[in-house]
Amino acid sequence: MKSWRRGGWAVWMCAAILPASVACNGLGGAGTATSEPVAPPGETVTATPPLAALSGGAATLDKAAITGDVAASLGLAPDDIELVLVEAATWPDGCLGLAETGQVCSQALVEGWRAVVRLPDGTERRFRGGNGRVIAEPR
Repeated sequence: MKSWRRGGWAVWMCAAILPASVACNGLGGAGTATSEPVAPPGETVTATPPLAALSGGAATLDKAAITGDVAASLGLAPDDIELVLVEAATWPDGCLGLAETGQVCSQALVEGWRAVVRLPDGTERRFRGGNGRVIAEPR
C-alpha cells in the first residue's frame, strides 16, 4: 500500500496507457498517397484509390484552390507560386502525419493532398493539406 502512495500507481498507469497511445498514433509517418498528374489551371484531377475507395467514390483535387491555400499560408499571391505536383493522400491523423512532440491531434483518417510548389526564388517546398489545414513538410 505504501508504494501506491509514493507514486507506484503512476508506473501502473503508464504501463496501461502507453501501449494504447502507441497503437493509436500508428507509425506517425506519411499517409498513403497516390500520384496524380497535374491538371491545367481551372481543371480538376480525379484521384485513384486509396482516397477514392475510402470516400466511396472518386475525389477531385482543385488545383486552383490548392495553389491558393498554399500561397495564403506563405503570404504570397497564387500567381507567385507554381504547382509542380499534386497527389491525393489519406493522412493518419488531424495533424496530417506531422505532429510535433506533445502536440495533440485527432485520431481519425483525414482525406487530403500533398503538393510540391516552386517558389519565386526557384526553390521547391512540399505541403500537406486536408480538413481545412495546410502544413509545410519539414525540409
